[in-house]
Amino acid sequence: MLPYMLEERMHQPPQQTQRLTSISLALHGIVSAFSGPILGHLADQTPSRKIPFLITLLGCIIGTLMVAFATSLGVFFAGRVLQGISGSGTWLIGLATVTDCVGTERIGVTLGVMTAVANSGTITGPMVSGFILELAGYWFTWSVPVVILVVDIVARMLMVENKKEQKMPVPTKSDSTTPSSSAHETEPLLQNSSTPAADAEQSKDGAISPSANVWRIMLGKSRVLTALLITVWAPALATSFNATLPLHVSDIFGWSPSRVGLMFMLLSLPSLPISPLAGHLRDRVGTRLPAAFGLVSQSVVLALLGFAGNPAYQWSSAGERGKALYVFCCVVFGFLRPLTSGVAPMELTLAVEVEEAKHPGVFGPQGGFSRAFSLIEVAVALGLTLGPVISGALTERFDYYVMCWTLSVLCVLTAVLAGTFLGSKTMTSEQSRPEVEAGNQH
Repeated sequence: MLPYMLEERMHQPPQQTQRLTSISLALHGIVSAFSGPILGHLADQTPSRKIPFLITLLGCIIGTLMVAFATSLGVFFAGRVLQGISGSGTWLIGLATVTDCVGTERIGVTLGVMTAVANSGTITGPMVSGFILELAGYWFTWSVPVVILVVDIVARMLMVENKKEQKMPVPTKSDSTTPSSSAHETEPLLQNSSTPAADAEQSKDGAISPSANVWRIMLGKSRVLTALLITVWAPALATSFNATLPLHVSDIFGWSPSRVGLMFMLLSLPSLPISPLAGHLRDRVGTRLPAAFGLVSQSVVLALLGFAGNPAYQWSSAGERGKALYVFCCVVFGFLRPLTSGVAPMELTLAVEVEEAKHPGVFGPQGGFSRAFSLIEVAVALGLTLGPVISGALTERFDYYVMCWTLSVLCVLTAVLAGTFLGSKTMTSEQSRPEVEAGNQH
């Protein structure tokens, strides 16, 4: 759809289409990466997530209309910036809202479904929009996302929040009236909240203050860092397909645009029924085994894609065997994606809840989910930006097959990190039990 908009509505020369398309996609990712942490911080300061969520949805509608009506590059890119900011806020506040309402024992299934639907939209969006554009025209195509956003606003207004209560430390009588040590006798009765001591994360008695930096605490955990790396990898891999698949299958196999669209469908549709099962598996065994198995299996699929249609190998050349192998790899890859797509939301949810149990109120009365999930937004935006750049550079410098094999090696390295640092269900239970007990003592 972007080529039509740039060439027909904004009258840009066709030779600039690829460059402007790449700038548009990269701009969206960069804006999302920078706006996510800010919006997450603001969302955690509000007593209800309803108002921030509605504001971001309204921003999505305005940004979408700006892009749809744009006849100049200035308006078009301004709309893309607003879409990036609003979309980032909608996603992370939506994740935080779901986490507030869903119990820990069901968080894997719930987040798995959400992530699968979001990833499917990323991959199938260009195909669906192109199909509707040919079938029903330009304005009907843009009316679809606007109507969906309006329905989303109505649904959010009707939804009743069932937010889990945040545990805040309650001072005891002895804490408020009796000095516990000689050190406390020398402290002033009224602390200046603007002093560095008041903003310190670790107080003298070992408790963490409510002003603790969520991002610093989360990024200090190897499990969270590994989960975020996987979150960078998953969209990077998805956008690598977007950037290289259409041209490759058209040149090697002579496939039409409809066949190309079918390949994207095979990459995304299998994840829809598998995602709840993958989430249930993470709820039972943790994130380590599903993620490591999924990444190793993806590396095998990527290696096979490096052979499918490769004229250097007779058994998988551009004949029917090469086509069958390519289709098979796309289908298998679609089934494997859910094993890695929901890792970061679950790890961050568990990490925030463990810290809250350990130090009640550590992230403030509204919790820290929005700020924690903003790290996912940054990771996704980074992956969306790096994917086309890396895959495009490798394909241009070498060829499509070398690109697939390089991504396969990177997939193996990521699998090693997942198997080393991600947690199992047993580890999570053992880690949480003493911290929950410590939290109950406050």
